[in-house]
Amino acid sequence: RERFQSEVDKLISYAVVCLKKQIRILGEKVDYSSGIKWHYDPRNGHEFSRDEFYSQVKITNPDGGWDIKYPWELSRLQHFPRLAFAWKLTGDRKYLDALVSQARDWIRENPVGFGPNWACTMDCAIRAANLAYSFAVAGKEIGGDFASEIACSLIAHGKFIASHLEWSNELTSNHYLADIAGLAVLGCLMEPAVEIAGVWRKFACDELSREIEKQVYPDGWDFEASTAYHRLAMECFLIPAILMERNGEPMGERYRDRLRLMTEFVRDITLPDGSFPLIGDNDSGLFMSLHPRENNDLNYILALSSAYLCEPSLKLDTVPMCPEVMWMMGDVGRGRFEAFEACDRPSIASYPDGGLYCVRSDDGMDFLIFRLGKVGQSGNGGHAHNDQLSVTIWFEGKPLIVDPGSACYTSDPMKRNLYRSTKSHATIALGDCEQNRFVEGNLFTLRQEAFAGDVKIETDDGTVSLSGTMSGYGCFSEDEVKIRRSIVFTMLKRQFEITDELNLSGNASGETARWHFPLAPGLSVVECGPGRLAINSESGEHIADLLYLPGWEFDLDDTVYSPSYGEEIPNMTLQFTPPSQVVEAKFVIKAVEWR
Repeated sequence: RERFQSEVDKLISYAVVCLKKQIRILGEKVDYSSGIKWHYDPRNGHEFSRDEFYSQVKITNPDGGWDIKYPWELSRLQHFPRLAFAWKLTGDRKYLDALVSQARDWIRENPVGFGPNWACTMDCAIRAANLAYSFAVAGKEIGGDFASEIACSLIAHGKFIASHLEWSNELTSNHYLADIAGLAVLGCLMEPAVEIAGVWRKFACDELSREIEKQVYPDGWDFEASTAYHRLAMECFLIPAILMERNGEPMGERYRDRLRLMTEFVRDITLPDGSFPLIGDNDSGLFMSLHPRENNDLNYILALSSAYLCEPSLKLDTVPMCPEVMWMMGDVGRGRFEAFEACDRPSIASYPDGGLYCVRSDDGMDFLIFRLGKVGQSGNGGHAHNDQLSVTIWFEGKPLIVDPGSACYTSDPMKRNLYRSTKSHATIALGDCEQNRFVEGNLFTLRQEAFAGDVKIETDDGTVSLSGTMSGYGCFSEDEVKIRRSIVFTMLKRQFEITDELNLSGNASGETARWHFPLAPGLSVVECGPGRLAINSESGEHIADLLYLPGWEFDLDDTVYSPSYGEEIPNMTLQFTPPSQVVEAKFVIKAVEWR
């Protein structure tokens, strides 16, 4: 209350909305005032059966039509901690009564092992963590009878998770990670009152130590090839580590070192406002969401991790103390966070293991990300996009060239593939080919067929040069397609120069190459001369010029951009076509004052 008055007001306002059972789920604001429908997909109007055995629940449909992520997201119960906090902050019993009432309703409507909300262990584990944490905050005030009821539900969750782990000898991903993170939280919060909780905690923490080495590259980027999934993975590694430390059994130094590298990645990719670039899939997934905030805000996890790790290089001037530090770590966390001076983000950051490269101006307001690397998940590519050689660019802290995001998964297979397609990214498309071909009937596989190589970064007196080569392209071999993209960022002039060299041979030699640049929502373009486009802001202000080779054609396509799962905003994509087969292309994006 003393430190975060405005945040407290925001939290209470959110809790009041929860009292009215008006809950926002994946971009959809849903009114449950007549009763929460735990098995309902409000976006597509589909009701799942509560009585169907979990293994028989039809999660997907080849033709789409429903999205099970909506009942799953609601049943993660991530609004429960906020109700518990509202009661703690105000002492008003109505928030605690709402928490108890909704928890009882969920338990009654979701018998163990039946219905959609037991069909994915990951979601059971996230729910268990949020449920356990909420009632740990509530404490003895919940009353004896309900304390027994909630304890029985948590034990049932723990047993179900432990016996349905999403482990495979071939691949463990964010699903298994969430499974063991949920078990770790349950173990930390229920031991020693529940004997088996100690078994869960020890097993889960041993597995977390193994998975952080398997799922996080040595350079610190999570192996999912996605910035959003990096955030989810980091929460799954960080929150159990904090609770383990509070229980007097801290994680080992190797674990902390890898977590520090993950935090450096977050530090390096975020903008001054705390938002992150959309690289790869984004299902807006969180492990525990303790405070209402914008979905793409990463400042909270930077602050929480720097406090946990006691690492000065992770604390930034633009990242203030946040409520999550005190909710998770109390005054100890606050003291740690305030004990060291803030630092600046590095102007250049390289993550070659996964294939992401960042360059920012000295003031941090102009920023470029270059993507060239692995599809992730040890070659499965479940959350990767066909974004090789793509760029995302910010001018003055605002997006200019963007990645499209991910509006949906299984509810619309065609849209799912469109969002992860080559032509939706700021890169080079060859005919109708995909850089990595989609697998028929499988929306979560993208096997590597376009390979990265020879990435270089050079600096020279305010100029940064990046370059890299992609070999291979879908059905075309590495000998048939070689594309080299070079980018020169001149900081003083606020200018990005992109040069592409194409070497197409064999079956690829007849393919038409096209260049795509998706613009941020609200931006528009006006042709103002041969080879010159003016990029204007939503208010009509001329903010940048885009120069291209004379004789090339350009089209402006109406497309959509998804800042978070379930949300779509109209935008425009520039498409450039050369007059004939070319071996070189050049584009310059520059600030207006340097025209």
